Amino acid sequence: MNVVGVLGYEPESTKNVSGYALLEPEAENCGLPYRPFLRINDPETARQVREWEPDLLFVVGLSQLVGRSVLEIPKKGVIGFHPTALPRARGRAPIAWAVLGEEEVGASFFLMDSGMDSGPILEQELFAVEEHDYAEDIERKILDAIYVALDRLLPKLKQGVIASQPQNEDLATYYGRRTPDDGCIDWEKPSEEIYRLIRASSRPHPGAFTFKEDSRVVIWKAKPEAGIKYTGVSGRIVMTNEAGHLLVQTGNGLIWITEYEVVDHENSRTDETLKVGQRLGYNADLELYRLKREISDLKKALQ
Repeated sequence: MNVVGVLGYEPESTKNVSGYALLEPEAENCGLPYRPFLRINDPETARQVREWEPDLLFVVGLSQLVGRSVLEIPKKGVIGFHPTALPRARGRAPIAWAVLGEEEVGASFFLMDSGMDSGPILEQELFAVEEHDYAEDIERKILDAIYVALDRLLPKLKQGVIASQPQNEDLATYYGRRTPDDGCIDWEKPSEEIYRLIRASSRPHPGAFTFKEDSRVVIWKAKPEAGIKYTGVSGRIVMTNEAGHLLVQTGNGLIWITEYEVVDHENSRTDETLKVGQRLGYNADLELYRLKREISDLKKALQ
């Protein structure tokens, strides 16, 4: 293949861009022209693509809809990638939603149109989400599926063969946007639901989290517990083991927290170790009462 150039998304902040990678070093290592962009549909980005005169343009890992000003430039089309079993699960945060829904996922390459992940399929390599898969497990399996799918697709493209199959719109489903705050744990939920949230929010995502007084507790790994017969208050740590794991009561069942970190209000990691008897999360009524009492004390001090 004659690669004529690389466009690299360079946002003002990568804080909430999961799995972000700067493409400029890769382009330089390969001796390829590189152009950064913030919005794919800006006139200067389209102008650069036009100058390169590509036959094909690959768009991968971009959470922006590509407009006609760019779609119509390549002579043979724009190829998109989406890590789901299209036409199912179009849209945002596919890895997290896949873990939460435990659906079939994989690597789907398609000819892009003006819709959201809706163009005809060129190649797919699918696999099932297993019961204990974390987000990073799904990501690794998707990368493996990408290689398998491209091994079938790229030789055909090199030969000038672009064979596609329209998506069945009757089977189309959509995923909505997720933010880091959606990883907040409600300890009144059943342990199975909390376990799924932890797996879905884990690396490369920002992590599921809860609170311990004024600190934030980010939970990376967990394990359901079915053998121990223990009844406690939801969110309370009822037991620890020699490995430092925490057994927490949920609204229905128990769950082991096997990897976590405590961070302060400036998001700096602390050395604090959680202990038996401590309660995670906030009780809304208690917090409102304390807040009202503090406000009352402040008013009296200001009089």
